[in-house]
Amino acid sequence: MDNVFYKVEEEIFFDETIIFDELKIRDYLFNYIFHKLNSVDEKEKAFVFQNIVYDFFRYRNIEVLEAKKTRDFGLDGIVKFKLDFLGELNLGLQIKNKLIDSNDVDLFVSALKNSEIQLGVLVCKDSRRLDKYELNSKIKAILFSKGITLKEKLINDKVNVNPVLILKLNDMIEIASSEMRCAIRGIYKK
Repeated sequence: MDNVFYKVEEEIFFDETIIFDELKIRDYLFNYIFHKLNSVDEKEKAFVFQNIVYDFFRYRNIEVLEAKKTRDFGLDGIVKFKLDFLGELNLGLQIKNKLIDSNDVDLFVSALKNSEIQLGVLVCKDSRRLDKYELNSKIKAILFSKGITLKEKLINDKVNVNPVLILKLNDMIEIASSEMRCAIRGIYKK
């Protein structure tokens, strides 16, 4: 199976109506993926979405080891980052072709612990607000009152204390379309 992102990149490179506008590239990529997902029956959608996610990581030159398709609600793979002289960082990967909530994140954290992996990436179509995983105002107040000055920005901003990164389909499309536009800008200087 061809990589979806390379295929779209190849198609838009020859379409001057799209090539110079990042929003048009984003729309084209979104429509391509949407059509690909809707062209299969419901049973296959999760697997097609999973392959699209694997394609995204490979398009970004990030190594990903795929797990077998067992539907055991464990990990769907391992994302491997080579950090030069620091070694290698492994992230657990779980892919959900649905709107996720805090229960899905809890299940993923549990799967990470069972696999003895500390960090993970949960890729989904979209997510509800995950307030449960943000440092709340009481904790901020306690830190501030104890004299722990964490910089003004940290006190005022929301802080994510969860070892899981949530990556949504729209985020993947935005990243890929931006990268495609940068490649085109490098070639055409326009």
